[in-house]
Amino acid sequence: MARDLADVEAALRDGIRHDPDEVGAPMADLFAAGGKRVRPALVLLSARCGSYDQARLTPAAMAVELTHAATLVHDDVIDRSAMRRGRPTVAASLGDEPAIVIGDFYFAKAYEHAARTQSTEVVGILARAVMEICAGEVRQQAIRYRYSTGVDEYMQRIESKTATLLAASCDIGAALAGVPSGLRSALHEYGRMLGLAFQIADDVLDYLGSEGEIGKPIGKDITEGFATLPLMLAMEDESIAHQLDTVLQDGRELNEQEVMAVVDIVRRSGAPQRALERARQYGSAASRQADGIAAVDVRDALTALAGYVVSRKL
Repeated sequence: MARDLADVEAALRDGIRHDPDEVGAPMADLFAAGGKRVRPALVLLSARCGSYDQARLTPAAMAVELTHAATLVHDDVIDRSAMRRGRPTVAASLGDEPAIVIGDFYFAKAYEHAARTQSTEVVGILARAVMEICAGEVRQQAIRYRYSTGVDEYMQRIESKTATLLAASCDIGAALAGVPSGLRSALHEYGRMLGLAFQIADDVLDYLGSEGEIGKPIGKDITEGFATLPLMLAMEDESIAHQLDTVLQDGRELNEQEVMAVVDIVRRSGAPQRALERARQYGSAASRQADGIAAVDVRDALTALAGYVVSRKL
């Protein structure tokens, strides 16, 4: 898919370059910082299971990536994040108000690209995904600084935060390619399982990675007041929970020293490794959804991607 993905990337950058400078320059900086382009790849790979029409798929792939980029800009406002992919966030550089409007601009542009597929179904899939992401964000903010939240709530949160758009990316590609309903459902479920694996692995990196590797401060989630799976699994050990209880109190923001103390305790507990094993299980579940794909190259690519998301930088 490298050539077609390169075409999508070039079209994205060219489009941003022709946007008004007030919105285009900050977004160009975000794209220049890199990114894995997993969502456009899923659109294209899913479409390989049916009638592949690059002219319609390119705007669809652009739509999902611009949607993702817009959510990042808004997330950084909500979470008061200073860094993204090793660079200052749009909010940190320009302020919250401009960042919100820039995010809005690119949500609108994503829908414009979706409309260029000439498929109202694609527009609907993307719109429903964005609605779920937004509803999930509101739910997440409601439990901010509530460190005692459980795994069920966490799974619902990452379903909305990450899995929804990955599943929609697969569904959009399959819809445009006329993939039969059974395989289309499997591709949708592949994207959902991949998203769960991806987000759990990302949350593990927040404890085990380094700032240079992941482009943001270590312990960012707990700094922002969000418990993730490594912390939750660590709390299942009574002795570890007792250590953490001396630092974590629901409703209270942690200072930098307390954040690093939590990170150190969770690291030493072995919980990040257990969380990573759960991510691998979801990755394996995603791979099984791809087993019925007749095109060997597509099946192999999706299987490899499921392995990649739980092994990157770990």
